[in-house]
Amino acid sequence: MDNRWQDALIFISSTFRDMHAERDYLIKRVFPELRQRLEKHRIHLVDVDLRWGVTKEQADNDEVLDVCLQQIEKCTPFFVGILGERYGWVPHQYPVNAVSKYGWIQHHTGKSVTELEVVHGVLNEPRMHDHAFFYFRDPKVSQELPEELRQVFEESPTEDELNKLSIDEAQRCADQRRASLAELKDRIRSTEPAVQVVERYPCDFQGLRINRRIARMELDEADQHTLEQVAQDGIVDLNEYSQLDETLRRFVTKHGVVYLTGLEEFGRQVRDQLWQAIQERFNLASDTTEESETADPSQRETDYHERFMESRIRVYVGRTNLLHDLADYATGSATHPCLVTGGPGSGKSAALVKFIAEYRASNSKSEVLAHFVGASPQSTNLRNVLRRLCAFAAQQANIDDEIPQDMNELTTKLRDWINQIPTDRRTIIVIDALNQLDDSDNAHLLYWLPRELPPHVKIIVSCIDDNVVGSLREPNSAPDVTVDRSRSERTTLDAFEHRPKEHIEIKPLTDDERKDIVREVPSLSAKTLDPKQVDLLLSNPATTNPLFLLVALEELRGFGSFEQLNERIEHFPRDGDTVTAIFDQVIDRLEEDFDTTLVRQVLSLLASARRGLSERELQELTASLDEADDLFPVLRQVRPYLQARGELLDFYHRSFFKAVRTRYLATSEPRSMAHTQLANYFRGQDYFRESLEEQRARAKRLPPTPRPVNIRKVDELPFHVLEIAKLADPESNQPEAPEWDVVADLLTDWQFLEAKAEAQP
Repeated sequence: MDNRWQDALIFISSTFRDMHAERDYLIKRVFPELRQRLEKHRIHLVDVDLRWGVTKEQADNDEVLDVCLQQIEKCTPFFVGILGERYGWVPHQYPVNAVSKYGWIQHHTGKSVTELEVVHGVLNEPRMHDHAFFYFRDPKVSQELPEELRQVFEESPTEDELNKLSIDEAQRCADQRRASLAELKDRIRSTEPAVQVVERYPCDFQGLRINRRIARMELDEADQHTLEQVAQDGIVDLNEYSQLDETLRRFVTKHGVVYLTGLEEFGRQVRDQLWQAIQERFNLASDTTEESETADPSQRETDYHERFMESRIRVYVGRTNLLHDLADYATGSATHPCLVTGGPGSGKSAALVKFIAEYRASNSKSEVLAHFVGASPQSTNLRNVLRRLCAFAAQQANIDDEIPQDMNELTTKLRDWINQIPTDRRTIIVIDALNQLDDSDNAHLLYWLPRELPPHVKIIVSCIDDNVVGSLREPNSAPDVTVDRSRSERTTLDAFEHRPKEHIEIKPLTDDERKDIVREVPSLSAKTLDPKQVDLLLSNPATTNPLFLLVALEELRGFGSFEQLNERIEHFPRDGDTVTAIFDQVIDRLEEDFDTTLVRQVLSLLASARRGLSERELQELTASLDEADDLFPVLRQVRPYLQARGELLDFYHRSFFKAVRTRYLATSEPRSMAHTQLANYFRGQDYFRESLEEQRARAKRLPPTPRPVNIRKVDELPFHVLEIAKLADPESNQPEAPEWDVVADLLTDWQFLEAKAEAQP
């Protein structure tokens, strides 16, 4: 199997101001869905949206056209063209650099950049016709709008033309652009070989979205107050527009961003056509490559960890000293495990992934076992971890013994078999995030981890080291109370205090490393910050944390306004717990893009569940909400910050969890409500995954087979009823609240006990 990742690049061509809604719909809803599908096939989807991909320096130097045409060449073969009733910006003359590279543009004077993109990307390239898709918006969306708003959607004289030309001359310029647009659409329709064209996709105008930051900059306090009172939701609809005076109308018309609804059909068409083209281009047999039910469990577990590594290594720059230290340990003569520590978001996992990749590449005869706690459903359970380590050690030592189940035996066998690995077989074991191991079997005491190793066997482990935030799952602790360290983290680090070890501490990013990341990450979507913007971003001391910097760049990647880019950069948090604060800004954006109630409920339920929730469970839990159909788009927006353990989704970054907890679950009332909803949900399920008749039929068959237990109910229900009781009576040492009776009833219920006893570990 070829494990190399490939890129599927998609260039989006359209005018800007009237097409923000369509571009945002693709960026925030359609492309995340396609990206999730393609990751199963080891394909990265990269969308190229140049709304701020051209720097001010490039614009000042007449390089806009050059940059656009270059990006089209990089994005071959996928091209999405969206046209409405605007023709787009027409350069007065073509820059020398563009003419020297693309001589054909001399024969297209007076054409807009949008048309030149279409000509260069599709019409001049017959081989592109099977991979180019055009969507023409239904013109009726603007036909009933006031004249001053119609100019947002339709060609009209520009402000510059009205200032320099007579009214008739200015109108003739606008008429010429309308004619050029009609000719372009006709040429697209008639080109051979034919390209796919969707005519008159529907949508509905709901108003113009106002950016309150721009309003604060451009308007006096009185006008700001008026605008806020008229458009409390931040969107000025037609009725509200009619209530504004001339000054505010001009402001709204100039700075407002088109807000459309009814784009679902447009989105489905783009998704389906692109998916079919990508399938054909990359020879994808189906929509999924999920593991077979009969796949070898050990191989399936390995696949989980390999895919986790693939997800963490796409962008990795710098940290050469750290990688050098890890390599020195791996190739040296040390006989103790190596502990790697760092704060939240410091890049521990990414550094270990990069080290593993480089070590494997340069040491083909060595064997490396990578275990990332949290990467799979079984990866957090110490017993399962030890069975995996023992199986690996036995394989290295050519031992055919059966892998034991008993914890004492597993601990003993791991040490014995590691010592039996031949000296000519250098072996590396990497275990990331010890602090995320389950508390069962006293995992964090590290009694199971060998203290002494043969010189040719190395064990590298990592643990978070943070003196501020608490445990990712301390359900009943108030979120505003800081703890010295989480229980699991404190126990793990304390256990290492009294044992021999090598220790590597991850340091903050250097200036050069931060600059390299800024250069590398935006290039994945053709976004380019100019030097002043880079300096502005990196002047924020919080960017020395890799996670903060990557989240900031991801937020900028989806930001659609070139004019507001500097202000957005300045708005990133600078002081305090900045990683948690930037995740709070992510939630702010989600609430702007989607229904606030849906976002709050999805994130609150995820933060309240014991071990996360599946997409199906979230779908059923949110089914009663008006905007329930947006569940999957919301999940795709936060997917980079979640981890999937089989079907279950959970928080990957504790700072994201903390932001959710602080925002939505800051008091006992919302926490109790979330636990109650989850308790009622799981209480309504059966304890067994088959009917009573099926159970009776099973009992008559020989040999007897275990009944399929509803593990999710057995695992989650007692957790939630217990949390409800704790929250109902938090001050008393003697539980007296009636909620404790519910706990007692559950724990003495024969059906629960029967299912619990039969549940597989």
